Amino acid sequence: MHILKIGLHKSGNFWLHTILHNIIEHSGLEYKSFIQNQPIYELAKTWDLNQFPGQIKNNCLDITKNTAFYRISNIFRYPVDDMDDYINSSTLVWSHSQMSSNALSIMQKFDKVIYIIRDPRDVSISWSNFVFTYYVRRYYPFLTVDETDSETYLNNNLTTIISDWMNHVGGYLKHQKDLNIHFVFYERLLDNFDRELEKILEYLEIDLDEKAKGEIQEKVSFNYMKKDSQNHLIKGKLGQWAEILTDAQKEKVLEITTPLLKLLSYPVNNQIDSLPELPEKLPENINLPDGKVVLMKPSNH
Repeated sequence: MHILKIGLHKSGNFWLHTILHNIIEHSGLEYKSFIQNQPIYELAKTWDLNQFPGQIKNNCLDITKNTAFYRISNIFRYPVDDMDDYINSSTLVWSHSQMSSNALSIMQKFDKVIYIIRDPRDVSISWSNFVFTYYVRRYYPFLTVDETDSETYLNNNLTTIISDWMNHVGGYLKHQKDLNIHFVFYERLLDNFDRELEKILEYLEIDLDEKAKGEIQEKVSFNYMKKDSQNHLIKGKLGQWAEILTDAQKEKVLEITTPLLKLLSYPVNNQIDSLPELPEKLPENINLPDGKVVLMKPSNH
């Protein structure tokens, strides 16, 4: 089986990736890793990467409109010359790529595609904190040029971050049927992990006993993962935007995202009174964005 996990930055990607990795491990499926068989892998072991444990082992794929790259952090990036070989050599692939015709054609080659969504207001806060971590300041310094703190960054970049969320999520919703995507909501994972794990297992067509599911839940709990991922997992909270964003910022978000928030049942007031969910059928008259992402995308730097 070849699984592609996708999501916009700071949407719970590391959490979902860890869940999927543990599912594969407990299911007995053969785990293949393209990156671990590349010459760069041994050198990468010497790099100062402390974002999260095992970062260099992840098969990260960047897909642009005309090509695709595999990479390790922002240090190493190289074209994928044979996509079929890359996929066949990878059981689990991580991507933040925006939707495009090229992305669609490549993603259709995978057996399973799982996409994680998080409230854009929490994404904006998490991203604004993340760009000031040691890891990002060292390897992605171009993300914070004039800003000196997360509050200033959030205020200066809120519109772009929220627009990126709209375009990224909207781009994948358009192709739900084309890719048979299983959408996972970050908030639902927090609210009822057992139920969401069952849904993921059902989609993957994998049966695990109760002992295995219990072990997965323990290994992917926030407190357990936080011990080894101080620089990547910061708070892991639900609805932090209600207290952190100013009234003006909340209104700015709603100006941009209200149609999609309503479609996905995210709250459009200051109360965290509902959990998001995917509608059974997308309305035919809804105008979903085209997938263009500006700020929160893989960089050529």
